[in-house]
Amino acid sequence: MNFIGFAACSVVALASTFSTVCAQEKYPSRPVRVVVTFPPGGGPDAMARIVVAKLAANTGKAFFVENRAGATGIVGAEHVAKSAPDGYTVMVATPAPMTIAGGSGRKLGYDPLKDFASVTQGVLQTPILVVAPDGPYKTVADLIAAAKAKPGVLNFGSAGIGNSQHLAGELFNQMAHINTLHVPYPSTGQGLVAVMTHQIAFFFSDPSALPQIRAGKLRALAVSTTTRSQNLPDVPTVAEAGVPGYEYTNWYGFVVPAKTPKPIIQYLNQEITKVLTDPEIREQLVTAGMNPAPSTPEELDAYLPKDQEKWAGVIKTAHIKFD
Repeated sequence: MNFIGFAACSVVALASTFSTVCAQEKYPSRPVRVVVTFPPGGGPDAMARIVVAKLAANTGKAFFVENRAGATGIVGAEHVAKSAPDGYTVMVATPAPMTIAGGSGRKLGYDPLKDFASVTQGVLQTPILVVAPDGPYKTVADLIAAAKAKPGVLNFGSAGIGNSQHLAGELFNQMAHINTLHVPYPSTGQGLVAVMTHQIAFFFSDPSALPQIRAGKLRALAVSTTTRSQNLPDVPTVAEAGVPGYEYTNWYGFVVPAKTPKPIIQYLNQEITKVLTDPEIREQLVTAGMNPAPSTPEELDAYLPKDQEKWAGVIKTAHIKFD
């Protein structure tokens, strides 16, 4: 090859490389939607809005929350799984459409473990066992005693069949050796209203119940994690209150459609981690009952199958039917 030909090839190669680098540097060049698979007002939505607002402020790019609710998160998850793997659709992952749906044996339009690529764990939260403040249950022992006195009469609520709140109640049934009935609601907010109006006896709520607890509209009997919450230091754990070994910790993470390019995943991981470790954001999340827990994509990948296996066992023991 002569010098002119070599030089021409070199220019083409450099131009191609420069074009590729520029294309990578442009991400995101248009708005990125962060899909929450539940209605506004619940824990996933609250976390998403705190994180997304800071993401936009930090990067100077457009990030926005889109609520796509239905079938305990499955409607939104299927939509995201089938979205273009270009980095412009991110999902707030929660147990219901991911590890619980995956462990349920039900027919899905997506594979929770194969059709998404992990970005990072988001938060670990402290669920709260709540009852009506003017009701007869002042302790977990009171609730268990009443359930044992009237098997199959007391009921509990959740934000839908097969979500983590539902399975937390079933796990409580199994470990406390009681029989209470499940009543699904379209959202956590509606379920909490049902508790306050005595339509149901109890509810394992996400931390969105904290304002009602602080206002005296709900009574917190216990938290379901292995340690007490700094937001409710006088409230015992379920294990302390009479059900040894009981543990239910909810989590929210961030995923994208499978086959999303790794540089985009790395960018999102870096920027979301930066948000979650920001002292101001951390304080906001902790006050809302959520503990920031950013991770690598690989760590979230390793966690998901274990969580799915756990909930599959609860589903099998409780004989829960989804279809």
